[in-house]
Amino acid sequence: MQTAARWLLPWLLPYSAWTRAAITEESHALNFVQRKVLPRVAPPPTLSAVQSVPSQPWLMHKYIFVAHHKAGVFLMGDLKTSIFRALGAAESDMGVWSQPCYPGECVSPEAPIQFWMDLYSYERAQEAREAAGAKGMRVVGIVRDPVSMIVSAYCYHHRGEELYNLMFLPELILQLMGPKEGLKFVAERMLPLVANMTSAFELPSNDTFHLVYEKVTSSSVGFDQQVGEMTSFLFQDLITPAQRSQVLNATQSADLHRHPAVGNHGNDQECEDQVRKYVPSLPPELLSRYRSFQERLGYAVP
Repeated sequence: MQTAARWLLPWLLPYSAWTRAAITEESHALNFVQRKVLPRVAPPPTLSAVQSVPSQPWLMHKYIFVAHHKAGVFLMGDLKTSIFRALGAAESDMGVWSQPCYPGECVSPEAPIQFWMDLYSYERAQEAREAAGAKGMRVVGIVRDPVSMIVSAYCYHHRGEELYNLMFLPELILQLMGPKEGLKFVAERMLPLVANMTSAFELPSNDTFHLVYEKVTSSSVGFDQQVGEMTSFLFQDLITPAQRSQVLNATQSADLHRHPAVGNHGNDQECEDQVRKYVPSLPPELLSRYRSFQERLGYAVP
């Protein structure tokens, strides 16, 4: 037995040495590969992209939705509410401010999501920027052809809507006026408001999106395009693709082509067509102001 062991030993020793060498060489090769590859592989993320997205964008920015009389006030209110409810905002997160402040209408002035009616101007925009500070603000303002605004206002109030609107007091007076006299009355009363709208939106700004009334109300296709662009502007990467889809689906309730209005906020087209014929008869200075507003906002001037 010992003789056999002594006979095998010379054969086993080279094999053992070769095996150790092979293992050492393989380990060395593996370590070389690891040194080449592993540093190029990023460590697994500790937080997914979805988890890292803030769930409440209004904690990042101040949001202000702006509208002026007869330029889509109800539309803007519906858009603001549907967007932020879809994202989980509470009523206490949303405020309203109007000029004038009717009883019970102005609420939560410090809320991070605001809806401002009939008061936004260039000066007010500057004040809002300063108040927003480092958080910055995101403003969506709806803009309409100024001449269409006064034509619409005459038809709307002449038929008896919003009798107690302070802009058109004394009460019932506009109902007694014909289109020529009434259009002049409305144009004079709305002049400061339209001037404010023009000053606020005539120039582009990085923190402001212009929602064009004529586009967003023309068709469902126009509505979807405008609202899609607005949503991208408002939130960029602050919401997930799933949240964006929720927002876009929720806002469709404000599209009058999908969901015709139940109330009386619109006008009879025949009335507007008839009243528009009296626009050239406005006093020259007054008409010149409205033509200037149209031009500054990018509308065609006859």
